[in-house]
Amino acid sequence: MGQLLRITFENKDYTFKLRNALPADRIVNELAILLSGEEQVLIREGDTWQFKNSVDKDFNRLADAIGKAISLRFRI
Repeated sequence: MGQLLRITFENKDYTFKLRNALPADRIVNELAILLSGEEQVLIREGDTWQFKNSVDKDFNRLADAIGKAISLRFRI
């Protein structure tokens, strides 16, 4: 998708962009994003979002905040 989105997390600004369109049924468990110039993959596990292949709890808290912002913005 073309729109650049922004989130402030722990007093730091992050910009991100969705890499592919959302499916028509809006059922999404994995999202590819471009986060501050780096490609990342968000995975939904229950009610939380995490970065794929990341064990860093602080980085995954950022992933959860981004995932929830996307969920609210696009109603997924």
